[in-house]
Amino acid sequence: MQLRKPSRITVIVGSVGAVVVLVAALLVANRSTVAPSRLTVPTATTVPGGAQETVAPPPPRQSQGHHSSRIRGVGEYSTTVTETGRILCVPSTGSCSTRSYLLHVYYPSTTRTEVMPSINSAPATGGSPYPLIVFAAGFDVDPSNYLPLINGWVRRGYVVAAPRFPLSSAWAIAHYGVNLSNTQLSDEFESDMLNQPGDMRAAITEVGLLNSNPAIPVSGLVNMNEIAAAGQSDGGDTTLAFADNTCCRDSAVKAAIVLSGAEFPPFHGQYFPSPPVPLMVAQGTADTVNPPQLSAEIYAQAPSPKVLLQLLGADHLEAYTQTNAYEASVLRTSLAFLATYLGGAPVAATHLASVGDVAGVSSEQADLS
Repeated sequence: MQLRKPSRITVIVGSVGAVVVLVAALLVANRSTVAPSRLTVPTATTVPGGAQETVAPPPPRQSQGHHSSRIRGVGEYSTTVTETGRILCVPSTGSCSTRSYLLHVYYPSTTRTEVMPSINSAPATGGSPYPLIVFAAGFDVDPSNYLPLINGWVRRGYVVAAPRFPLSSAWAIAHYGVNLSNTQLSDEFESDMLNQPGDMRAAITEVGLLNSNPAIPVSGLVNMNEIAAAGQSDGGDTTLAFADNTCCRDSAVKAAIVLSGAEFPPFHGQYFPSPPVPLMVAQGTADTVNPPQLSAEIYAQAPSPKVLLQLLGADHLEAYTQTNAYEASVLRTSLAFLATYLGGAPVAATHLASVGDVAGVSSEQADLS
């Protein structure tokens, strides 16, 4: 099923290519404080009809790579993450509680899967410990919508930890009965993006605990010294702040993948401080939700090493939520990128700089110096 973003009121503001939406003051708090109002870059994504609709998962892929010799499918383990000391306030009700969310952990499994991951299935331990990718979904989308891409990473020997964000996920929008035509209220829910880097940090901590718990399937599977962050749309904004902004940067992140994201001004801080974090940016050229120039600005301002993958004619979501030529190019390029900067099996620079060049599908720029 095609995911699409309904129209919203936008205002063109400031410098060339900067598209922002004026939103109401945040009602979401950390440490019992109320966050200030903000300007939004419209990188939101929505699932029509709420959380019940899902993207058809991809067909099985053949295992490849040095980690994948015993991988036959994708397992899934889910757990609730409680963030002690952080407070979650729901805009529509004003009720507050300790911040928590559901964390999905996708891992290499010996159980053959064809469509959906196998819940709590036996892990494939032959290539472990595997590098970790912490993945941030976009607004009004759940991690399961990205299974085409997530499954591809896991089948090549990565563990993916994906928070179901407590206010911006499709589950939350449906659970709290948010009417997306109510722009003020939906923007207040979306504004929780400012708190999401903390959720990604909590996900890493939780995976570390799971990794040392012999009673669960992912025990011992993860190399906690090899961690990348990835995200799409608002999740891409979150990822860029988490990996490469002084406001929220986590030194555990060794590489970052930003899919149709942007530099988000309300993340107060400096983008791209030293030392540089290897960065891959992917962007559909026909994206009307996140204007392509915003991804171009990320690539222009980021230090090397960096890669920009332009998906020729792709919209905001199809390259990440469908199994098609765009998704195949994103997967192939991201695997080469991760192998070089995270997975311990660097590919030739000439290959990494050109793997995304596919006639009629995608083109790549790279500065690997």
